[in-house]
Amino acid sequence: KAAGSIESPFGALTERERYIVTERKLREEPRTLESLGEELRLSKERVRQLEAAAFQKMRRSLEGQTREVVHFLG
Repeated sequence: KAAGSIESPFGALTERERYIVTERKLREEPRTLESLGEELRLSKERVRQLEAAAFQKMRRSLEGQTREVVHFLG
């Protein structure tokens, strides 16, 4: 694949997962599981599970891209 095909790991996430990760990790004052749960009408445990799943998807996306970059630069 061409270098231009490398995507942000956020591309692997659903809109809800992107929102949770952004609110929890990319804000100056991160939101709590509880506050996000109230807003999304989910338990804080479910928000935690969605966040963990999002991080796993992001890791897998980056791992795959790393192999593609190594092959591309080969």
